[in-house]
Amino acid sequence: PSDPTGATATAAAHNPSGATGSVSGVSYSGNDMIVTLTGVTDQQVLTLSTSGGSVSPAVVPLGFLAGDTTADRSVNSADIGLTKSKSGQTVDITNFRTDANVDGTLNSADIGLVKSKSGNALP
Repeated sequence: PSDPTGATATAAAHNPSGATGSVSGVSYSGNDMIVTLTGVTDQQVLTLSTSGGSVSPAVVPLGFLAGDTTADRSVNSADIGLTKSKSGQTVDITNFRTDANVDGTLNSADIGLVKSKSGNALP
């Protein structure tokens, strides 16, 4: 794909420690590079690399951990409590992390998902 100046860019997911996932697409919107990943599994860190065109080379680690609503790299009672406290609210920029099942509604289904992931952590 071309960046806004007509140059090209590529991205690749590197898989440290047996992590799974790959880049399936790269697109641009204004100054944003949008990278679509596929095959990503829970409880892993992928390293995304960008290069080419007018895009500055970058290496960005991305953590994937379902239920980590507090973003502290582990799922525990703090995540359950936070998710419970947001139940019934409308999803917005302040509480979107607690929509654990990503259905646009904050409810008992999110709480149940977070509870089921309790004890999981990123490597």
